[in-house]
Amino acid sequence: MKVGISYNLFDGEELLEASIKSVRDNVDYISIVYQTESNFGNPCSPDLIPLLEELKNKKLIDELYRYKPKTNQRGHYNEITKRNIGLSLSQGRGCTHHMAIDSDEFYTDSQFKYLKEVMDKEDYDACACQMVTYYKEPTYILDPKESYYVSLLYKIKSGCQYIMNHDFPVLVDPTRRMKSAKCKIFTRKEIEMHHMSYVRKDISIKFQNSSAVSDGYTDSFNLMKEHYDSWELGKKAVCGIPLRPFNVIKTENIFNVKW
Repeated sequence: MKVGISYNLFDGEELLEASIKSVRDNVDYISIVYQTESNFGNPCSPDLIPLLEELKNKKLIDELYRYKPKTNQRGHYNEITKRNIGLSLSQGRGCTHHMAIDSDEFYTDSQFKYLKEVMDKEDYDACACQMVTYYKEPTYILDPKESYYVSLLYKIKSGCQYIMNHDFPVLVDPTRRMKSAKCKIFTRKEIEMHHMSYVRKDISIKFQNSSAVSDGYTDSFNLMKEHYDSWELGKKAVCGIPLRPFNVIKTENIFNVKW
């Protein structure tokens, strides 16, 4: 098994190094498909390019690919295009398996090793797991845990590609779906993705450039930002689409996320 992963990146670069370090020992090739303007024409942080060059010099990144978004298309068009570019980069490096990932996604070493072992031994062509969502700091998690899933490794087969909204056994991001004949759905005890979804230096950048903006969720993002700015431990977090309240539980900073 030779594993390639590809990050889809515009913002959230402050989490990127820690995310890469959480998986680097378990993968063979890492690409970053990045853009310097958002799907809505907003400029990236001035820190983005220097950071990518630094991480490549540190051998944490194997390949950088600059993508120019089509701002006249919906955000999901650019997302799935970038994910397929990442897939082709892994394929070009001779990888047998591929995973799409974002900078706010983390995995523990032992669980990722287990994921690979199961995929290899049982010859699955796709898999997915549930996640733990973090709020405001890398030491706060939402409770109850969200019920949807994230797709993980796919076997690279001839003609494979990410297909928008393709049928999948569980609910996952519509831009992270491929055809599958044998899909493994992991339990939480086996593996979880640690999602720093609401951990940012500036959460407004995430909300302003989300693909969901073009789906009519601007009002929801404004309400999330209002609650986020005034939140303190002991209060409920309000987030998600549709909006809902969550308890917030303190935990350890197991991935040493800092900025």
